[in-house]
Amino acid sequence: MEGTSHPDIACLRRIRSLSQFSDGQLANLADSLEIETAGPGQCLIELGSSEKFSLYLVEGVLRTFTHDQQETRLSHTADGELSAIAQIRPSRYRVVVDEPARFFRLYSDRLADFARHQIEDEPGADIDPFDIDEATEQSMFTIQLFRDLLAGDLKLPSLPDVAQRIQQAFADNLVTAETVGVIIQSDPVITAKMIMVANSALYGGRAPIESLQQAVVRLGLENTRKLVMTYVVKELFDSKTSEMRSHMQAVWKHSQHVASLCRLLAGRLDGFDVEQAQLAGLVHDIGEVAILQYAQQHEELRDNPENLLEAVKSMRPQITGMLLDQWNFGSEFVTVGEECEEWFRNPSDQPDLCDLVLIAQYHAMIGTPQQKSLPPIVALPAFAKLGMGNLAIEQIIEFMKKSRDKIRSIEAHLGSL
Repeated sequence: MEGTSHPDIACLRRIRSLSQFSDGQLANLADSLEIETAGPGQCLIELGSSEKFSLYLVEGVLRTFTHDQQETRLSHTADGELSAIAQIRPSRYRVVVDEPARFFRLYSDRLADFARHQIEDEPGADIDPFDIDEATEQSMFTIQLFRDLLAGDLKLPSLPDVAQRIQQAFADNLVTAETVGVIIQSDPVITAKMIMVANSALYGGRAPIESLQQAVVRLGLENTRKLVMTYVVKELFDSKTSEMRSHMQAVWKHSQHVASLCRLLAGRLDGFDVEQAQLAGLVHDIGEVAILQYAQQHEELRDNPENLLEAVKSMRPQITGMLLDQWNFGSEFVTVGEECEEWFRNPSDQPDLCDLVLIAQYHAMIGTPQQKSLPPIVALPAFAKLGMGNLAIEQIIEFMKKSRDKIRSIEAHLGSL
């Protein structure tokens, strides 16, 4: 790519949503994109920016900063999937060049034009029309989903009022056992669930409790918040239409299993909160719920499993991140949604919540058809950072076997919420 002003075909093919297009199609798209350069200190995306483009790093090092100055270092990788940087709009990050960088921007309107010209023979089009094969058709539905997302035409699921009020109270630092209790009491079903959980084997004390106020005190404010979110998230997996019910149930079953593994691992490893880990596992694929809801309104997705699978594969991480950000879950959870399938992610030397979910998800895929595509677990940075690199594979397998009953118990608990 050195010495050229456009990204090459191989570079574009590393973008998941474009990977199925032909070389000729990608060559036309590449001709419309420009490689830009920037030096240290130059800002590429401002915090809060609503400009609708995806930024892809070709060479160099960037740093991202949140509103509270949390910093992440991002460097170019020579192979593997090419992911957009700070893609959520309005942007939650300020993106600054750390070492001389080369990059390109893929604007949503240009991507929409590209998708449209695959199926329309319009006079004067910048991109020639092409014969549509099955792979191209799948990618175009993905790009249509992407375009609707950026245009604000994709209706994202919203949290119930009680969950929104609790999230906002925590964001405003206006939380006490009394205020949280008042909010929860507005929903009798969640009130009953919290009392039931507080009396369960996981949290129960010697004396049974009968009031919500006692339940909040026993569980603690943070645990109460996470349990409420766990309950309302589970409700989002319910589908009112038979067409999507089996899809939703499959996503819930996988998320439930990953959440159970997250709780198990968090209880064994230092530095992790088991409730936070469980909730992260439960929401790590929540964007798929939004895609399935979108598919219910688009029969070309609803009635075509291949198109739907491609859309899920391509767009789930970004939509999950957007949902979790919209729901005020915090940057750690947003990172989980966006990066928990990037097996070789390694933003720092310290393990984070995403590393934990990534390893849990890896274990959840063992014994499934997806296992064939997995890299060796010992090659994953998260595996070493979590301190699991000191264990032999046989020890890990034995630990997971011995933990089956505990995993089933956690899954049963989640299923009862």
